[in-house]
Amino acid sequence: MNYAEISIVKRDGKKEDFSISKIKNAITKAFNATGITNEDKLIADITMQVIAHFTSSTISVEAIQDLVEKELMKVRPEVAKKYIIYREWRNTERDKKTQMKHIMDGIVAIDKNDINLSNANMSSHTPAGQMMTFASEVTKDYTYRYLLPKRFAEAHQLGDIHIHDLDYYPTKTTTCIQYDMDDLFERGFRTKNGSIRTPQSIQSYATLATIIFQTNQNEQHGGQAIPAFDFFMAKGVYKSFIKHLMSGIDFYISLLTNHTQHAEIKECVSQHVSSIDTDSVGRLKLCQALADAGVTIELPAMNMIFDKAYAQTRKDTHQAMEGFIHNLNTMHSRGGNQVVFSSINYGTDTSAEGRMVIEELLKATTEGLGSRGEIPVFPIQIFKVKDGVSYSDEDYKRAMENFEEAIDGNMQFNARNFDLFLKACRTTAKALFPNFMFLDTPYNTNDKWQANDPKRYRYELATMGCRTRVYENIAGEKSSLGRGNLSFTTINMPRLAMEARIKAENMEESGNKDAIEQKAKEYFIESVRQMSCLVADQLYTRYQYQRTALSRQFPFMMGNDVWKGGAALEPNEEVGDVLRSGTLGIGFIGGHNAMMALYGAGHGHNTQAWNTLYEAVQEINKVAEEYKAKYQLNYSVLATPAEGLSGRFTRIDRRKYGIIPGVTDKDYYVNSFHVDVKEPISIMDKVKCEAPFHAITKGGHITYVELDGEAQKNIKAVAKIVKVMHDEGIGYGSINHPVDTCHACGYKGVIYDKCPVCQSENILRMRRITGYLTGDLNSWNSAKRAEEKDRVKHH
Repeated sequence: MNYAEISIVKRDGKKEDFSISKIKNAITKAFNATGITNEDKLIADITMQVIAHFTSSTISVEAIQDLVEKELMKVRPEVAKKYIIYREWRNTERDKKTQMKHIMDGIVAIDKNDINLSNANMSSHTPAGQMMTFASEVTKDYTYRYLLPKRFAEAHQLGDIHIHDLDYYPTKTTTCIQYDMDDLFERGFRTKNGSIRTPQSIQSYATLATIIFQTNQNEQHGGQAIPAFDFFMAKGVYKSFIKHLMSGIDFYISLLTNHTQHAEIKECVSQHVSSIDTDSVGRLKLCQALADAGVTIELPAMNMIFDKAYAQTRKDTHQAMEGFIHNLNTMHSRGGNQVVFSSINYGTDTSAEGRMVIEELLKATTEGLGSRGEIPVFPIQIFKVKDGVSYSDEDYKRAMENFEEAIDGNMQFNARNFDLFLKACRTTAKALFPNFMFLDTPYNTNDKWQANDPKRYRYELATMGCRTRVYENIAGEKSSLGRGNLSFTTINMPRLAMEARIKAENMEESGNKDAIEQKAKEYFIESVRQMSCLVADQLYTRYQYQRTALSRQFPFMMGNDVWKGGAALEPNEEVGDVLRSGTLGIGFIGGHNAMMALYGAGHGHNTQAWNTLYEAVQEINKVAEEYKAKYQLNYSVLATPAEGLSGRFTRIDRRKYGIIPGVTDKDYYVNSFHVDVKEPISIMDKVKCEAPFHAITKGGHITYVELDGEAQKNIKAVAKIVKVMHDEGIGYGSINHPVDTCHACGYKGVIYDKCPVCQSENILRMRRITGYLTGDLNSWNSAKRAEEKDRVKHH
């Protein structure tokens, strides 16, 4: 055949003249990528073998590449593998060029697709939401092409890993932050348009907290959390109380004497009133001090003034908490009607002021939003369970013996805040929040915590509500304050298991089931290690990029020392080592699906599968510890909260491996180490199965329990579940149950198809997605809708 007459048909249908050099160059690149050089004769021979298969005067590019693969496999399989990977990568790159237009068209047409529904907290069909989605998709493409090293971009696009928040990659921003709110309140802070001074009332404290949330949200892409909401708000309660007390005393004196001695009264109050819970002895001392200053008030009158000031302070606190919740559900921090991904941790401030904050917060949460009391989506609330402070086994036993009396507040407890624990359970039973964090679980403790330390919250773990955990710190104090996650990347664990099983079946000639499974496990654990190293390298690369950001790119977060150490930087100075206190998360998804690929059984009821999954997560931990020592950075293992990712891996793997029962036959992979959502399992067994994984996922974790029926009618059951979590070593847990509201008549309860009162089908169904709530399942992507539908109830 005359090669000069051969035409090559390109992918777009156009033709070009045949070129031997193009084939030879492609083969040479594959050899070089494998590290093999000086094989010019072999490359030339392979090239001629490929050409020898030409049978017509026209041949497509794809057909030539198929021939190259076959000839390489005959002589150098390792080179063939590199060629295949490179070819797949190039195909993916080409596909993205055409996919981008399809994506943009879908955004313009506001299609209900998984691009538009990737974030259930955003209204993607609004103009601002569309702009956010346009920007997100274009920026991701820019990141792939120009910022990510090829091996990481390739691993992400092919579905080996998922680099989260790629659209924010070029901004160099971090993921999330935990506020030292006391520091911000005491110093005051600056926003773009001016300075904010120290607040002087509980209303101001609560309002400024929402402003801090909203302002900082625009400098990060993840969640914002207050680690000790009760401690931080308590000063505002006290200030409001003193204001009302002073006003009452002034008014009383003015009635008696027609003038007031404000300076003397202020001095006496500041010296003798240190709490809103001042007892009769303290009140008498105040009366005596005032008398010495020439101001006479009898004790009965003083008691009336105290009681009125206390009642007014409680009213103010309730309104402040009500406003706080309403603001966080209505103040849009970004386009697409996105409100702040806000979380608050509380439960261990035993002061009268801190307790009042939480009492009124829980009441406001139960009352809900609007005239019909809709369940508030934000903030995510986390109640901190601490032995001797907010919980004790003795108190629990007494409460269970007469639960109605206990829940109604007619019982005294040894743990000062155990009554708040019961109220938290009651609120969860109605409003799905708070979740529960267990501070005495061994890996959540801190040796520096002292019960008499007024700032002991510094040594208490707090979390982002979705699950992110920032605590251990190789660069400084073990604390959650003023720190956050830098970035995280997730491993496709089911893919590693499928590849391991295929390899084992090919390598184990005996066909023995046990031998195949043993080989598959060995291959799987090794591949988990290799992929963890890849992710650790990628996280380090991103960290190196992030640290080149200038301080002035984050004027609020760095300028106000929200991220600790930022205030010491000049505006044009790189953030550099200030970021060392942050965490780098190696995440994973689909533990259940991976075990199904290896053994045909999930880890919920199969000991072999459970042991293998546990060993795999331990292997990720080993890599995290090695890289922590290597770079002196806070590497950690994260039980990934997958929303958009849940379906992305599955779609890619189904195309590659086909439909495998229990693995790729659903639209989603099960989150992290969670038992399959559709697997029948008791509450106790689920908690026992998942609890050990919490200790080895210190980048963040959560265990959910799904209840059937109306939990608000069985608060006692909620308390029992929380105790099970406490006793079994859960680090962070949550209880899900149906919360349905009829839009037409306002009826609340478990609603199946139609409202039992008015027969309306217009039902608000509040459900939890990756840690936060949403009342419209239509805003969820297809994978998460499928997962929610499959969730079984636990008993």
